[in-house]
This record gives sequence, structure tokens and C-alpha cells, in this order.
Amino acid sequence: MTPSKRIGPPKGVAESTEAARMARLGGRFTQPSETPPPVSETGVPASYTPPKRRRGEPEGMTRRTYYLPKQVAEDLDAAVEQLLAATAGRATKHEALAAILTAGCRQAPALAAGLRAALLAELAGQQEAGQ
Repeated sequence: MTPSKRIGPPKGVAESTEAARMARLGGRFTQPSETPPPVSETGVPASYTPPKRRRGEPEGMTRRTYYLPKQVAEDLDAAVEQLLAATAGRATKHEALAAILTAGCRQAPALAAGLRAALLAELAGQQEAGQ
């Protein structure tokens, strides 16, 4: 048989005081508070404050996640490295990415026409194979 654990008084309370004796003997049998803590309409306690974000977004900036084919992502990384090398490291990575994406956005109409033509050719090929 294992020896029973001795529970001491709360921190800051002398061992010989009545408060220490009550904490040891009856602390777990006390009645719960009559009034529950206030709760908001969403069910979150009113005293809750959300944790602060670890990294804030600079003014005018945002974070996005895009899924790309692996080769496209590698090509994008290479293009960013090329721009960073061309500026001798004076440009930041987000500036290099912004320059690449801005150039791509300017070419969107031409890219859309090329993509549309490729999709139509693929569809025509599927229809010929199905006949």
C-alpha cells in the first residue's frame, strides 16, 4: 500500500492557522459560487479576451495561401531569387513576389485567351475521341 499524500496549505498561508486547516480538510467540499460568471450571447464568458496575434500584418498587407503545381512553385521561387540577386538583396521577398504577380496581372487578358484556347482544344480532342 502506498502512503497517503499530505496536502499542505495554500501558498502564503501559515501551516498552523485555521485557514490552513480548512484548506486541508474542507476545501474541496465548499459550496460553489451562487452566481455563475456572465456569459455573452455566443456562450463565451464575458471576461474572455482572445489571445494577441503573434505576427501582425503591416498596414496595407495581407496573407494569402495558394495551391500551385510543384513545378510552378519552384519556378516562382527561382524567379524571386533572381530578382533578389538582381537587387543585391536590397529588395525584400514580398517586394519581389509583388513585382512578379503585378506583371502577371497585367498580362491576364492574354493569358485568359491562351488558357481558353487550350481548354477548347482539349474539349475538341475529347469529343473526337468519344465519337
